[in-house]
This record gives sequence, structure tokens and C-alpha cells, in this order.
Amino acid sequence: MPQVPDLPDLSEQAAAVYQRILDGQSMPQETPGLAELLTAGLVVECPPRKDTYSAVEPRYPALKMIQQIHAHLSALSAYTGALPGFLATLGGQFEASRPPHESIQHLIGRNLVNRYIAQEHSGARTEIISAQPGHRTPQDLAFSYDRDHSALQQGVAMRTLYHSSVRRVATVGDWAKAMTTAGAEIRTFNGRFPRTISFDRRVAFIPVHTTGEPSHDEAVMVSDPLMVAQIVAVFDLFWERATPWHGRTRGNKSLATTATQRAILRELCAGRTQAQAAKNLGLGSAWTNEQLGHLRQKLSVQTLNEVIYWWATSPDHQVQD
Repeated sequence: MPQVPDLPDLSEQAAAVYQRILDGQSMPQETPGLAELLTAGLVVECPPRKDTYSAVEPRYPALKMIQQIHAHLSALSAYTGALPGFLATLGGQFEASRPPHESIQHLIGRNLVNRYIAQEHSGARTEIISAQPGHRTPQDLAFSYDRDHSALQQGVAMRTLYHSSVRRVATVGDWAKAMTTAGAEIRTFNGRFPRTISFDRRVAFIPVHTTGEPSHDEAVMVSDPLMVAQIVAVFDLFWERATPWHGRTRGNKSLATTATQRAILRELCAGRTQAQAAKNLGLGSAWTNEQLGHLRQKLSVQTLNEVIYWWATSPDHQVQD
């Protein structure tokens, strides 16, 4: 690390001597405060007389100091840029040498679980993914808002998956609107999915599946890279089938589409074929074609392209199921 130079600590005597030199006075070399001015470059000797000095305008030695600052900033910038790679190399060596039992830890007690999650959350640098199938109270949302918003401001990508039932909860809708506005991605899935939290694809927290319904008072913390990759892969499967949500919206009472038809149209607008849409939604291909046929008849159009064009500009498109 480069050493930052100290600024000259000029004494009152030095300031007084500087004024005397400005006034044209001469003084012996041993005058208290003179050496400080010479070292700082604020005065220079005027040969041939040894007791005569000339004051230097302060901005000139300041230029040299600024050049030193730039040099140190460049060195610090290079140091900062090299640090993540350096730590990543050591981190890989450390993870490779850890005993197997340390890669899976059973955390018992809600306070302990929350403490470990908070530590990993504050250390996240690239991505936070979270699958929350259960209900979130207003207290939970308020607690997570500042923490999640701060992570988004630092450039951390954030994806959160909820059950479709939260779309009817006003507090969750308001929270989702605020978070998506800040840059988060939120989707809802109409079905069962496992609870998951993962940070930087490096560590994940999952429920303890032993007997009965998993408890919120304990969790498994997984840091084995292969296991974390598998947990994230499972999350991504549900994420791909989930529907984007940007928060609470008001529905339209005079809708032309059913919830199933809207789900099919969203899949088609995401670039999927009718067969892929049917598979993702758990529908039969014949049933999907039938639903689109009913919609063409209702809208009095002939082709699917006309349906999609209508959908893009219709009030139905704004409905969040």
C-alpha cells in the first residue's frame, strides 16, 4: 500500500516568518520557522546573501502536492481493482480445503438464522435470489425494505418469487411496486415451490425437511458450490414459469379474457410457442388451442397475430393475476 504524505504542519512562527519575508526583511538561517518554510517549498534562498529569502506563491508547491495526490489515487485505484481477484483466488483455495461437514450447517433458532442471513446479505455483491412461498407480514416487509433497497443501489441484482396469492395483499403490492421501481425483479407462481434464499450463487439457505411442514425457526446453510448450483437451478425452473409482477394494480371489471387466456398470452408474448406455453402452464395443447380459438371468436378476428396485437393495447394486458 502506498504511504500518503503528511501535509506540512506549519507553526505560528513559520507563518510570521513568511510575512516578514513578504515584507522584504532578511533573517539568519537559524530563525525559528524558516526551516519549515524551506522544506515546504514556500520560500527559497536568494544568493549570494545567505540571509535573504524570497516567498513563493502557495499555489506552486500546491501543484506538486496535487500531483502526489493523483499518483496515490492511481495506486489506490489499481489496488482496489486487483483486490477482488486476489481474494477470489484465496477464497477458492479456502473453499477447496474446507472439511465437507462445514459446507452444510444446521442453524437452529430464528435469531441465529436471521443473523447468518443478515451477514450474507450485507456481503452480497452480484445477486440475491429469494423464493418466498409463505405470507409476509407488514413488519417483515418494513424490515427488509431498507436492506434490499440499499443492495439494489449498490448494483446487486435481486430476483424474488412469491405465490400468486400475494397479488391480493395491498401491503405486499405496495412493497413490490417500490422494489421493482428501484430495479428488483419480482414474479409470482400459482403453485407450490420450495423456500430458498441465495447470495452471489455462493451460499444458500433452505428449509429443514425432516418431519411435517418445515419450521421457520431453523434452516440449512449450504456453501458447497455444487449444491448451491443445484438449489439455484431449481429456483430458475420455477422462475421461468412465473409471471412478472410490478406491484398492486386495479383490475378492470369488463375484461375480455379469462385468467387462463391471459396466462397463455403472456407466454406467447415472451417468445414461446403455443406448445411451450401449454407445457409451462401445465395445460394440454388441445386445451390451449381451444382457449385461443374462443378468444378469436370473442374478438371477431381471424388470426393469432390479431389477438396479440389487441392484447398489447387492451386493458386486459394491465391485469396482474
